[in-house]
Amino acid sequence: MTGLACLSLSGCRVSLQVLESLSFAGADLGAVLPDLRRRAGADQLCLLATCERTELYATWTGEPDAGALVRALAENRRVPSGLVDETSDRFVGPAAVRHLMRVTAGLESFVLGERDIVGQVRSAALACHDSGVGGLELERLLAAAVSTSRRVHRSTRLGEGCRSVAAAAVQHAASGNGGHLQQRSVLVVGAGQVAAEVVESATRLGAAVTVCNRTKRRADRFVAAGARIVDLSRLGEALAAADVAVFGTAAPHRLLDAATLAALPRHGTGELLVVDLCVPRNVDPGVRSLPGVRLLDLADLRATAGQAGDLVTSDLARAERIVQEELERYLRWLAGRAAAESVRRLREEIETCVSDEIEGVARSLPAEVQPLVAEAVRRTVNRLAHGPTRRLLDAAAAGNDGVVDLLAGIFSASASAPASASVDASP
Repeated sequence: MTGLACLSLSGCRVSLQVLESLSFAGADLGAVLPDLRRRAGADQLCLLATCERTELYATWTGEPDAGALVRALAENRRVPSGLVDETSDRFVGPAAVRHLMRVTAGLESFVLGERDIVGQVRSAALACHDSGVGGLELERLLAAAVSTSRRVHRSTRLGEGCRSVAAAAVQHAASGNGGHLQQRSVLVVGAGQVAAEVVESATRLGAAVTVCNRTKRRADRFVAAGARIVDLSRLGEALAAADVAVFGTAAPHRLLDAATLAALPRHGTGELLVVDLCVPRNVDPGVRSLPGVRLLDLADLRATAGQAGDLVTSDLARAERIVQEELERYLRWLAGRAAAESVRRLREEIETCVSDEIEGVARSLPAEVQPLVAEAVRRTVNRLAHGPTRRLLDAAAAGNDGVVDLLAGIFSASASAPASASVDASP
């Protein structure tokens, strides 16, 4: 039997400082994932690391060990295990499955229904596979979570209007300008998915957008949206002309400090709004103290993000029903996989029983009758075995290992006993 556990540290519960200390760079995952699996003693392991959360999912043969995930994460990140223990949530079995499905559907995000997370789950699944630390159970679980998200967003209004952390940041910037960004200059630092969301939202609201990135080739895709492209080496010049600057890179270090920003001339129309959507943070928190500058990070956005007030309650209820349906579907698959060996044993013993009974019954019959008798015996025994097989699968789904073992061996006594039946050979 496979045991599943999840360790979750969510930005809705822990500070950005804690998330930063437990964050992972994508380039490091090739070495990090095998180390985490080894430290946890797990058979399979997957890491989901985003700007909002750090989560580990792992399986063991037998009982799951969520405590091992606490120790593995603490040791790998070189932080006290007590810090991870105090700030994390742990889920095992079906609760872990449900949690991942809700996370992937955006039901655990501070921007309710956000769509960015499903792409991050896909990336986590790919990293898990490429690092060789996955397996069929986890791969199937991650695929089921992605399917859940797709169904939720197709069947409800959750996620409408490009709801995402990036879109929420742009909307916040526009709220102080009459709900639009016309005659405002927006600087986007980065060229990944977060940057793409910002560019799309800002241009839709009328902003003049500049994208600043180290690799020009990646940023060139935003030219079609009307964005101007500058190299990261010109960040200071671009900041001086911006009204809003949104940082959305995967850089593991600070890109902007207070001293550098304070020394820049200001050519914008007024206050500079700096939004840092990164974990680790790209902007020095000391920027907050500068006059004429307002800094928003993920904690600030979380505090101002709207919840479900604009959503019909039935949408949330429908989303939860979809999660439950996908949860039950995955558990049925998992139970069938876990019971496969028991079913194979049951079928082998049935076949042995059938063969013994046919040999005992048919040996004294005329040759032309033996195939008919053999088929009748086989059909009868298989019909009798259908009920125990179905109940074996149900017991596996319920985690009742004792009943599984009992039903798997229900024909063993018959299979090992000599056939005693005899039939009069008279036609």
